[in-house]
Amino acid sequence: MSLPHAILDLENRSVGDKGEPTLGRALELAITEWRSGNRDRDLRLHLLFLSWYCNLEPPHLTGLDEAVVPSAGLPQLFHDVYYTFAKGIMDDVECLYVVGLLAQLTPWLLGADVATWEARSAEFLRRYRTLQPEGLPAGYFEGRGAYGDYFSRSGRCARRLLTIAVLPNEINEIRIRAARLRRRGRRAG
Repeated sequence: MSLPHAILDLENRSVGDKGEPTLGRALELAITEWRSGNRDRDLRLHLLFLSWYCNLEPPHLTGLDEAVVPSAGLPQLFHDVYYTFAKGIMDDVECLYVVGLLAQLTPWLLGADVATWEARSAEFLRRYRTLQPEGLPAGYFEGRGAYGDYFSRSGRCARRLLTIAVLPNEINEIRIRAARLRRRGRRAG
């Protein structure tokens, strides 16, 4: 099993200035694959991202249909998928980066308690810097849909953050901005 092309196609349609709100449908398909037993690594990475992103951003941007996939269940989904990586994550550079970054930005969206995710984030990003001091190579995420687009752009910005100590005030500012965007989206939706 692998990441179905239909999921990648929907993700690709969401990227760019003329992107469409197709990530909700991509998430639906990824959940169907997950429930049918597909445990492909790329599917799980995309499912982590989609469950996080569709919970962070408002439905008018993602296309999430609350009647089909209630956002209230997305933190548990993220948590469940994360646990399929947990045993070997300390040797998986991509997972360390992806999960570490998401946990650093929005630990309250990931299921379980915030303090646990904050601790994991610090541990994962420290390990990531140890294994990959220069960051992932440019182009590493290219051609991987919205997942790849997000982490490619984040990687360009985060490369500096991951090689220096991130100040608590910077993390709090990112969290405050994310919360404002989320509240604004709820009012607009």
